[in-house]
Amino acid sequence: MAGRPSNQKERYHQVMEAMVHCVARYGLDGATLDRIAKQAELSRPLIRHHLGNKEDMLEKLKSFVLGTFTELAHAMFDSLPDTHKSQTLIDILFVADESASADLVMAFAALTARAAEDSALQHECRDWITDFEDKIHVVLAMDHASADLQTLRIVATGITAIFFNVSSLNPLNLPDSWRLTSKQAAQTLLNSIGEK
Repeated sequence: MAGRPSNQKERYHQVMEAMVHCVARYGLDGATLDRIAKQAELSRPLIRHHLGNKEDMLEKLKSFVLGTFTELAHAMFDSLPDTHKSQTLIDILFVADESASADLVMAFAALTARAAEDSALQHECRDWITDFEDKIHVVLAMDHASADLQTLRIVATGITAIFFNVSSLNPLNLPDSWRLTSKQAAQTLLNSIGEK
């Protein structure tokens, strides 16, 4: 006899989103089981069941954040049109409201802060960010086949840095003009590829 379908995956995702939100707001040490339970609207024992101890929590946070970033990046890069990929990429990266991804960026920042004392975590975070930058570099090279590779690398690094800076400062509720100016900075970098 078949029982009720399991909602284990959905519940785990709910717990992880609550954890990301709490880490983004309170940092790694401030993201307590009680805060995560309140955010997820679930019991503390259920949160503990899904997250385990502090080391387990860090490992699950890392896997969830990097895994979610990877999924989002693949979806973004896969959705680029056949032409003008670079411009579309800028438009996607600098949308007006990205509060969900801002939480992920803040959780990633918390992980990178912890990486100073955890070499395995440092390597995984560094590998992810360099892979993201490499993907931007590839997109730029597709649109600008005759451009100097060093110039493409500089622009890819700049766009990556601006994107993560804008996202990490989202909690400051800066005016829309600031986000627009940041997008224009990324656009200026993109436009510089054609200049010699």
